[in-house]
Amino acid sequence: MLSLEDLVIDKEFEELLPVLTPEEFERLEQSVLKNGMLDPIKVWEEPNTGRYIIIDGHNRYNILKKNNLGFKYWEDYKIMYADELSTRDDVKRWMLEQQLGRRNLSDAEKYEIVQKFKSVFESKAKKNQSLGGKGSANLPKVDTRKEMAKATGVSEGTYRKMDIVMKSDNEELKQKLRDKKVSVDAAYKEVKSADQKPTTPKQQIDKLDKRINEIEKTIESLQAEKNDIVKRRTSIFYALDIKCPVKYRWDKANYTDNLPSFWHCVIYIENEGQENIFYKDSIHYAEYPSDYDIGKIPEKYRDDFRMVWKQAHDEVVKLQNEADKRSMEATRKKDELMKNLLDLIPTEEDKPILKKFYRVLANTYHPDNKETGNAEMMGYVNDLKQMWGI
Repeated sequence: MLSLEDLVIDKEFEELLPVLTPEEFERLEQSVLKNGMLDPIKVWEEPNTGRYIIIDGHNRYNILKKNNLGFKYWEDYKIMYADELSTRDDVKRWMLEQQLGRRNLSDAEKYEIVQKFKSVFESKAKKNQSLGGKGSANLPKVDTRKEMAKATGVSEGTYRKMDIVMKSDNEELKQKLRDKKVSVDAAYKEVKSADQKPTTPKQQIDKLDKRINEIEKTIESLQAEKNDIVKRRTSIFYALDIKCPVKYRWDKANYTDNLPSFWHCVIYIENEGQENIFYKDSIHYAEYPSDYDIGKIPEKYRDDFRMVWKQAHDEVVKLQNEADKRSMEATRKKDELMKNLLDLIPTEEDKPILKKFYRVLANTYHPDNKETGNAEMMGYVNDLKQMWGI
């Protein structure tokens, strides 16, 4: 039986699901606490990694975690295996079907759901185009807009109009469309009519700022997806023990073992016994290479370069953390030693006795003493004299 700790939240999947309002979340929380799990949390066992990723029930999962609860019965969760959902795109299509299957959705709400899953339709189009180019002539060409309109349950023309309305700045009109208080045609005409009106510089700037924010969110989402893919590729790569042509080694660059973060990571390939170096510098502060660094790498080596960079980064971060712990421990011991030495500083009452000790030791180890004289030991005796303050 799984526990909550076995489950994983995948950011890409989570962002495809609708966000509950605080009031909706509270109602759901009260229901779970009073009636238990009426609907199981669905998880997908990801092939190759074996991770149990939540694909439906994120809010119920968060409620259980918030209230320190766990699964009581087998029926509290359901596992979807690879024979049902073999790829991430399969999971997304399943999630889309679940979302569109909710009751009483308006066409505008369906449109917004389908928009979140746009990558699924684009992926299918690219896949069919790629396979068609490899000789699979029977595969039909996928029209992304047409397929998205079909999933929304409207004609392609209506979908185009709805697309224009829902991407407009008229939030009030969009809400009316969601609430079925205005038709798509009427909303479309209102938006087009507003487009003909002259806009002030401030309105133009606000519109551009909004678009910039949308682009930045898209970039963040794509970067998160890219990082996740690199991680999964790395885990598969090393699980299968595939030999990687891109390698790395460390050049300490005159820095000590206590400063791994300053070491230079040399990323290279071997060509007829010679190293062809792609990169040589510190990578401690960058989990992944920049687009600039990637741009300098031959295309066929770029994926391996990213993977090796990540592996080296994780290693040097671990080494630096260990070095920091050693440094902190050494500092602690030094402080403890100094404290003990301070405890040994004699009082004025002790000094007459210590002076006698000093004379005995000095007579014994002074270099003029031909029998027991020892210059090194005499140095230690003089150190004691200074420390004792006599």
